[in-house]
Amino acid sequence: MSLFNKWWDAANSLDRSKMAELLDDSFIFIRHNTGEEWSKNEFIDYLMTGIRDQVTAQDRRLIYENDKIIVSHSVLDGPAGKSAVMLVRLVKDGKIIQMETGSTPLSV
Repeated sequence: MSLFNKWWDAANSLDRSKMAELLDDSFIFIRHNTGEEWSKNEFIDYLMTGIRDQVTAQDRRLIYENDKIIVSHSVLDGPAGKSAVMLVRLVKDGKIIQMETGSTPLSV
């Protein structure tokens, strides 16, 4: 199974230990709208708050994946509105080391 699909399964099932296994200890998540950086534990803590229950993902698709990068796209609809989201993950030694989003608000 690809790292992209492993992450999707772990995040959707809120499997904290599986998510932690897939993220490198030096992992950084960069928020597109503020530039704020979260550590591995901060990012997993955020996912565990139930935010995934407040957001629906539509048209999720993998753009590209190899042993160094994963690029995906989806349309997210949640508390902040509906947006097209590009998600780039950098990979090293089979683990995600960095994740950053780019988002474009969509008119309803």
